Amino acid sequence: MILFLMMALQGAPTAAAPVPAWTAIMKPDSQNGKPTGQASAISTDGTSRLVIRCDRRTDDLVSLQFIPNPSFSPTTSRPVSIAVDGGNMQGANWDFLQGALIMSDDVIVTNLAVLIAGARHAIRVRVIDPTEKPIDMTFPAPASDAGIKQILQTCNYSFGVAPSSLPAPAPAP
Repeated sequence: MILFLMMALQGAPTAAAPVPAWTAIMKPDSQNGKPTGQASAISTDGTSRLVIRCDRRTDDLVSLQFIPNPSFSPTTSRPVSIAVDGGNMQGANWDFLQGALIMSDDVIVTNLAVLIAGARHAIRVRVIDPTEKPIDMTFPAPASDAGIKQILQTCNYSFGVAPSSLPAPAPAP
């Protein structure tokens, strides 16, 4: 009887272990099959998510996303600031799309990705909500920079180097 019970327990489904913060999760794009992915962390109070995402539907695009729960009511762009390990806040206005605040400017994304990847203790995010109230969230630092670097590399970004939006020079005659 005990042997039967042990065999049944071994075959029983187990809950999947949670993915550690800032681990790259990859999958093919449903439209074109190109690899895409994201790395994220849940705030320490469990109410928000901070995401670094690679989308490759048309162009390679890396974005940072702040996803509050519950979502903000529809709004215009909002100020978002990020600091790591007690350092100075770095901020910009992020676009509001489909319940998330999104930053896709290559230079800002590159700088903040390096900042987040280098965090050793905590990442602090301050968002000014649609009622002009500041909301402060704390996110865990990554155990390593590997997940963030993988997301950037998937979208053909070099870690710490913003992609150039300048056209390639014309070939010499």
